Amino acid sequence: MEELEKSLPYYDQIYHSIREMIFNGILKPGERIFEAKIARDFNISRSPVREAVKILEKEGLLVIDEKSRITVFQPTAREFKEIYECRIMLEALAAQLTARLASRKELEELGEVLAKTRMYLAEKDEQNRDAVIALNARFHDLITQFSQNRRLQQQLHDLRSLCHYYRVINFNGENRDWTIYKEHEEIYQHLVNRDEKNASLAMSKHISNDLRHFKKMILGSNEKETVYHTPVLATE
Repeated sequence: MEELEKSLPYYDQIYHSIREMIFNGILKPGERIFEAKIARDFNISRSPVREAVKILEKEGLLVIDEKSRITVFQPTAREFKEIYECRIMLEALAAQLTARLASRKELEELGEVLAKTRMYLAEKDEQNRDAVIALNARFHDLITQFSQNRRLQQQLHDLRSLCHYYRVINFNGENRDWTIYKEHEEIYQHLVNRDEKNASLAMSKHISNDLRHFKKMILGSNEKETVYHTPVLATE
């Protein structure tokens, strides 16, 4: 375990440390963790560990059962489907609103994210993987931000940690990174063209494809996934 910085709250550092271990696969889905062991590893009391665990439980990355046993979230097929259905509906709407409301500067910022992504992918360096995943998340986060809908932003924020957890796993597979990039590029072109309907549909298709790929990777399912999309709102 790394040494904690005294200048930062211990619970915050423990939170980020456990979170990264889950995202990086060091802590596996369903694996049990122990507050006392974490406290010993970091040479601190259990109080900040308990605070960190509460935050991670709220985000859905840790599960505490009726006997107070703490385990890493292990999603079922139903949970995959439910979370991705929420994402599809919310992010398709975010794309539609962004196509309508985003400024030219904001669209340019999205374009810069795609340009950086392409640069990293072209280098074919495995060490770029984390950067590409972060840029992928940034693309989605910016579209949510530029939608200017605070309620929508809050609901997606509540799903953010689980979405990132899935996003890391979803990058596995041959040429998966390029497939995601090309789908992002399609969404971006519709945004630039102010095409609300097709921006929404492209985002819906993109996340539906993510769900299908995820189920294939984790559950071995090859079923044809339904493409969900939001009704297109009337232009003001």
